[in-house]
Amino acid sequence: MPTGAALFDHDGKCGDSTGSDIDMSGPIDQIKAWQDEEKLSPEAAEHLEKWLSDEVYAAFEADIVSLISDENLDELEDAFRTQIAFGTGGIRGKMGAGPNRINLRTIGEAAQGLAQYVLESGPEAAAKGIAIANDTRNNSDVFAREVATIAAGNGVKAYLFKSPRATPELSYAVRALGATAGVVISASHNPPRDNGFKAYWSDGGQVVPPHDSAIIDQVNAIATIKRADIDEARSRGLIEPMPESMDENYLRDTSIRLSNNRNISIVFTPLHGVGATSIVPALENLGFHQITVIDKQNDFDGNFPTVAGGVANPEDPGAMTMAIQRAAEINADLVMASDPDADRLGCAVTLPDRGWDASPADLALNGNQIGVLLIHHLLSKGNRTDGVFAKTIVTTDLSADIARASGLDVVDNLLVGFKYIAQVIADQGNPARFVFGTEESHGYLATHTVRDKDAASAAMILADLAATLKAKGSSIRAYLDDIYAEHGYYREIQKSITREGATGNGDIQQIMSFLRESPPTEIAGRPLARVIDRQAGTSTDPHSGAVEPIDGDKGNVLAFTFTDAGNTRVTARPSGTEPKIKYYVSAASKDLKLDGTTLAETKTNVDKAAQDILDGMVTVAESALNG
Repeated sequence: MPTGAALFDHDGKCGDSTGSDIDMSGPIDQIKAWQDEEKLSPEAAEHLEKWLSDEVYAAFEADIVSLISDENLDELEDAFRTQIAFGTGGIRGKMGAGPNRINLRTIGEAAQGLAQYVLESGPEAAAKGIAIANDTRNNSDVFAREVATIAAGNGVKAYLFKSPRATPELSYAVRALGATAGVVISASHNPPRDNGFKAYWSDGGQVVPPHDSAIIDQVNAIATIKRADIDEARSRGLIEPMPESMDENYLRDTSIRLSNNRNISIVFTPLHGVGATSIVPALENLGFHQITVIDKQNDFDGNFPTVAGGVANPEDPGAMTMAIQRAAEINADLVMASDPDADRLGCAVTLPDRGWDASPADLALNGNQIGVLLIHHLLSKGNRTDGVFAKTIVTTDLSADIARASGLDVVDNLLVGFKYIAQVIADQGNPARFVFGTEESHGYLATHTVRDKDAASAAMILADLAATLKAKGSSIRAYLDDIYAEHGYYREIQKSITREGATGNGDIQQIMSFLRESPPTEIAGRPLARVIDRQAGTSTDPHSGAVEPIDGDKGNVLAFTFTDAGNTRVTARPSGTEPKIKYYVSAASKDLKLDGTTLAETKTNVDKAAQDILDGMVTVAESALNG
């Protein structure tokens, strides 16, 4: 991942007018030759010539010339064939030179577009300003300062955290300050090579209609980026440090106390991210003092050097390997891990017959299981019979069953992305009606004062549950089995297939088009009941062809259900943050009528059905690329 002067100078600024002593005639001639030989697309060649000839991009010349000298045609094609899309929440992707990469130019365009949109909202909106935070990734602090100087250069006030902070704290800060917008520089759980820009609006949630499309229009039209000198902007009050009280206020207003049980030993790892700035103090404030933090993973390091593959993602059980080893050494009760910007929470717990003596995959709970545990415990302690619960369409229906059983209103058809859960909060006449929101990718929220997923609030509930169960001589796994016995057994599994490079996005779109135009009538020998197309807003009987309209936001998502109830389904969607197509399976014992004589037998039956459906779905989808 490039981090040198060609991407970032000593001031962290893009060299718009620095010029260059490099003779560009040779590299440009080489680009033209490759285009003639059809080794580079016309689009990539055009963008490369522009970036090598326009002074706006002078700071990137050395990196580009290096790629040309190395004849790295795959990287050149992927980095220059197109412009990185400012999606409905911002931009995310690999760092490097080129319009399809994260760098000071593309970050600058995103910041300029957001600043212009704030200005269009009026002088008061500009004065209220933009709150800015960053995680621990390489160059995140540089990008955050760049956003601040661009905001100031446009006359928009900027509030800048002095050091890395959690994404949920930024969400809180936007509302606490009364800011017009917010920005987090983060690529969440992505690999170290990635970074990104997430945009928030005044309600503290990621931008949704109409703001998202309006900001996109601004970004796509950027020609000039306006920057202020950071020291001058500070002296004029256009860039201010985030108030020192923000940390304390965030912890105070998001605290969740459900019981007084605190006798529990916790091992926590922030995986080189910001988790120790939010999760640890949140737990300590509640009286959880037996917390062992993995020292080797507590330092801010965007390379995530101690995590296998450098992927600091609590969805991956392997990321918790070091924490699990420590838990075994001290006989801890619970392992928890957060991703680099501390909005996702993963956990591992012992097995009844083996303790910690098992693989991370066997010890870890998945995101759906954690969400089920959290909502069940929250409702059992909070005695809430009025309010609203929200989840995304790929999240287990078991969590919705629990919410309905307690009398909550349920919104369970949301597109993937926590901003849609945040929108549910915003739509409430009284935001305090919001009880809980969850998504399968380890995102949870139990307070309306934050409008994005929050690992700290999830950690508080999970720690309280574990301590309460320990006081009763029980365990989290036994508690989960009790929930299955009451509501039925659910099994959720998924598979992501990466499609990188110049052809990757085309492959993904080809698969989605194939599934829309030629939907299967059965998968793994099981007849389908409905094909739900969230892009078209339709539900189709694949056998009769009968079509019915459905409600909900439009998105590139297809769901195939095996019963009209739809508790058993497989869903396909392109990732919005990585070059992947994702397949999600949810299988329910009551839906499939696979209840055994024992819970263990039911689990075996449903687990097999879920795996068969997933394998069958992948086979059907991949056939789109085989002629």
